[in-house]
Amino acid sequence: MHFDLAHAIVTVALLFATLFVLKKVGVIKEGEERKFSWTAVIAMAIVVFILNLIWPYGP
Repeated sequence: MHFDLAHAIVTVALLFATLFVLKKVGVIKEGEERKFSWTAVIAMAIVVFILNLIWPYGP
């Protein structure tokens, strides 16, 4: 099994950055961090998709 640690670290960093931006823009409101948001899910999926286009996982 091949595990690319650098790819995983960058993915997690980008997901945290996405959550930070969504909070700053106001998509995720204060006090509603624990509620489910389709907007946040779609934003994270797009970020991970673009990362994997630029830097594919695997050997």
